[in-house]
Amino acid sequence: MTELREILAEFTEDDHVTVTGVDTRGHNVTRSGYLLAPAKTVNAQRSGIRTKGWRLCVGPTGMDPAERSTWVTVFPDAGTIEHTPEPDAGQWSMTELRHVPGIRASSHNASILYGGRGGARSPEPTQSTAVTVAHTGDGIYELRAPDTNTVQLSCRLSTRIWWARLPNSAEHQGS
Repeated sequence: MTELREILAEFTEDDHVTVTGVDTRGHNVTRSGYLLAPAKTVNAQRSGIRTKGWRLCVGPTGMDPAERSTWVTVFPDAGTIEHTPEPDAGQWSMTELRHVPGIRASSHNASILYGGRGGARSPEPTQSTAVTVAHTGDGIYELRAPDTNTVQLSCRLSTRIWWARLPNSAEHQGS
């Protein structure tokens, strides 16, 4: 337990990190982004037993650490945290929409650069459009071009897309 506490002491708020642990439901999760608050000691359910661990809040700059979607719990014998470089603006990634930092049901003004649908048949982005991502209800998200309000894609969190952080965008730093 002391070893993990010493490792956590090496990290400070605003460090860009990748943390692997469990979410509030006990599911394995990996989050990348900024450490939004100092690590907090918690007693969390683990295999039906209350176990001491540390809650870390990881997400885009400016996100509220009280939002449960930022929480990752690590235990002395399970979980990792590491410093990771910040992705450059315009650096393309292909992931499920759920893995784009800041995209949550409560997000209504998240902005990214949209490069088209991802998948095995899409080896690279096919466009480069600034979009606002909004949850419309019933698990559906719309990616809209803010200047024309044109829907570029209507999809679920499991949809794979090409995306990049917008230049000079404080709300979507991380990958």
